[in-house]
Amino acid sequence: MYRNIEDITGKRAFLSTGCIKAMNGDIIIDKEKILERWAEYIRELFKDDRKDHNIMKNNFAGPPIMKEEVETAIKKMKHGKATGLDNISVELIEALEDFGIGKVTHLLNEIYDTGQIPTDLSKSIFIALPKKPGATECELHRTISLMSHITKILLKIIMLRIRNKIKPEIAEEQCGFVEDKGTSNAIYILRTLIERALKVQKDVYLCFIDYTKAFDRVRHDEIITRLKQLNIDGKNLRIIKTMYWEQTAAMRIENKTSTFQDIKRGVRQGCVLSPDLFSLYNEIIMRNLENHPGIKVGGRT
Repeated sequence: MYRNIEDITGKRAFLSTGCIKAMNGDIIIDKEKILERWAEYIRELFKDDRKDHNIMKNNFAGPPIMKEEVETAIKKMKHGKATGLDNISVELIEALEDFGIGKVTHLLNEIYDTGQIPTDLSKSIFIALPKKPGATECELHRTISLMSHITKILLKIIMLRIRNKIKPEIAEEQCGFVEDKGTSNAIYILRTLIERALKVQKDVYLCFIDYTKAFDRVRHDEIITRLKQLNIDGKNLRIIKTMYWEQTAAMRIENKTSTFQDIKRGVRQGCVLSPDLFSLYNEIIMRNLENHPGIKVGGRT
């Protein structure tokens, strides 16, 4: 249906202009210099003064990964997705049937037990898509991330293991990235509160916070601190921390790749854990608002 609507309306994805602006405003046309500019942009966007990565040595809790967990994670993954640097797709693993499942389970258990993630599995490739026609600034591009399907399977298993501890921490007020909730719920709540306030002739003031590149500015130290407070298994926490502290990314343009840059802040693009981790991070803000004045409903502000 959506494909037919796009054909009728003539909507198409915006194509890249083939040039980009430098920090001083000059237009860059040379492909190598464009890649250098993107590497510079990634480095500046994701830099942070986080703490050094210390390997956790005092918590080794966590049951081994079972073949059934790998099978469940693979079934939940979407087909037709681009691969990461290892060029291994989920369709390839499925085609190998029980042999493929067994090999992936063995590999994931080695990673899970040692806490060491192979370099190719912690690297991501960014693809830049212009937000509007003729975009030449890096900021006016939306980046999508290509990551290893093996990594996605591992993180999906960890997500299913820790979600039961994260979910109770998310307040009812949060509608984003919450099951069976969405923007329409938040709009309905606001409309209802405004209508009730108008009936009793009360003034209503709304405050909207514009999070500029919200996903890209999440601090890793805060995420780990929050996860530690939930007492999740040490092996799960170690994998998450290692994944964030050792991740690197590069920009790909026309089959050419820039130099890899360290990603020192922000939740991972394309990662199944990112929505849950962002909601948990956002909960810090929600809890700091509890004692502020507002509209009371059922005794709650």
